[in-house]
Amino acid sequence: MRPRAPWHDDPVVGPGGARSLQEVLRQRQGSEFVGRRQQCDAFRANLHAPVAERKFVFGLHGQAGIGKTFLLRQLREISLQDSALVAITDDTESNLVRVLAAIARQLAGQGGEARNFAQRFAEYERRHDEVLSDPQAPSEARELVLSTAIRFGLGVVRAAAPGLGPVADAVPPEKIQEWVEHCRGYLAKRFGSQADVRLLLSPVEELSPHLVEDLRKITRHRRLVVLFDNYERTSEVVEPWLLRLLQGHYGDLPLGLVIGIAGQHPLDFNRWGEFSSITVSWRLDPFTPEEARTLLDRKGVRDPDLVDVVLELSGGLPLLLAGLAESGDDDVHDPTGMAVARFLNFVPEQESRDDAVLAALPRVLDEDVLAVLREPGRAVGLFRWLRERPFVHENQGQLQYHQVVREKMVRYERGRAPRRFRQHHQALAEHFLQRRDELGLPGDSCWYDWEWRTLLVEEFYHRLCSAAHRWLPEALHHCAVACGFETEPAVRAWLDAIASAARDSGSSAVLACARDLQRFVPPGGSVDRVELQRYLTRRLEQAGYGQPVGTRTITPDRGTPVVGESRGALGGASFFGGDEQGSAPVIGE
Repeated sequence: MRPRAPWHDDPVVGPGGARSLQEVLRQRQGSEFVGRRQQCDAFRANLHAPVAERKFVFGLHGQAGIGKTFLLRQLREISLQDSALVAITDDTESNLVRVLAAIARQLAGQGGEARNFAQRFAEYERRHDEVLSDPQAPSEARELVLSTAIRFGLGVVRAAAPGLGPVADAVPPEKIQEWVEHCRGYLAKRFGSQADVRLLLSPVEELSPHLVEDLRKITRHRRLVVLFDNYERTSEVVEPWLLRLLQGHYGDLPLGLVIGIAGQHPLDFNRWGEFSSITVSWRLDPFTPEEARTLLDRKGVRDPDLVDVVLELSGGLPLLLAGLAESGDDDVHDPTGMAVARFLNFVPEQESRDDAVLAALPRVLDEDVLAVLREPGRAVGLFRWLRERPFVHENQGQLQYHQVVREKMVRYERGRAPRRFRQHHQALAEHFLQRRDELGLPGDSCWYDWEWRTLLVEEFYHRLCSAAHRWLPEALHHCAVACGFETEPAVRAWLDAIASAARDSGSSAVLACARDLQRFVPPGGSVDRVELQRYLTRRLEQAGYGQPVGTRTITPDRGTPVVGESRGALGGASFFGGDEQGSAPVIGE
């Protein structure tokens, strides 16, 4: 027998009993973890607390870059060390059905197989694919099947026909009911079983009881921890299901289950109040100076002067603090340039660094958008390169920069080349306009199409960044129209776009406008769409910008409701005061 190679340690089992590279990574991340000890200790103790004292829902909230995802990973590691089974989901799951499947799949990978759910889910996928691939299936059946699983990122849901659950906002309830009537006979003939029909039309309602039953069986032997990250992006879809889950709608939940939720906003007491006795809420604040100094010390930053500067620049925000700590003392007096350099310091080619900064200008990226900023032949390769960057995450094939990183890069690009900055935004606005035109939607019907509305919002975000003095009134007009056509989250999309443009463009007029509109969005409350529409209509009329919202005209060559007789006729820097882009402070500065 050949002698065994002289390993210094066991090649199968690593330090601390780790049996995979991922376990080693989690252990090392845990050893670098700073702060949040109070939360970690409380969570660990809660796993062993008597039922009478135990909390079952943990809500984490705080601004972007505050470390919510990192803390959630620590809670995951604590749970695994305690021999619990853990599942974690975020906005990478395409719809609510996939969230349930991801939970079951992760538990099964740790030895907690959800057999009942897995069997029923497999049946759902088969039936789902049969309808979509059947050439004899009426179009209503395909639309109905697609509408029962809501995608994240739509931001809007609406109750539909009885038994269907929520569907995409762009599909009115009466249309859903019409689809049901048209394809009822087809579905009954195709499958025969009413149970299969219900599974297709209401998959979440049919699958959830099976998942709950499996969870009860698993907790006879192991604790369960289910974590939801990026909740600010998924709550519109996940939250109604979570509340029904806790209310026992799908069956009694086991006592061995703990749920963790991490998002930018606290859980709404109006919805979660009935569960306050089993819920604990943690607001994550920036690091204290002591915590920040500990992190810097572990990163090897010990020079007193440099420590003081990094503390001042970071504001205790963990993501930026860690980035500045590893950037050295180059450009330490230029926080924007240093932050950008930190996130790109591993990119050796100048062209690639420029690509990364330029690609931060759009709020959402795909290859078509990149082709506007760079040569079309480079768009595919650039998209693949960006997908691998640590500050970019992917959702449904599209890319988005981490919010904190994007803000720094946009500000950096605006500062170094203001004219080029505006030109790129103008080109992006025309790109989104062209994509709207290609949809070919006639008249006001375009307002019922989610894709068209999303493209319109992105178009006007870029128009405000390119020439706010010209496009701000028309953007506000569209916002007013949206108040009459759409539900609250869709109106929020317009308010968010205006706030983003205020921050990214540096326009004092857009900044003043964004601040003015905040009165209609009370903290933790709903947008007052009626008052917002009245206010915008009144301001537009008083300023002499065209017709009231109720008498909008449709431009024949564009199909977009606008104020007045032609595009671009709404200009004027004085609408909310201020001049063009330049000297105004940016929201958040």
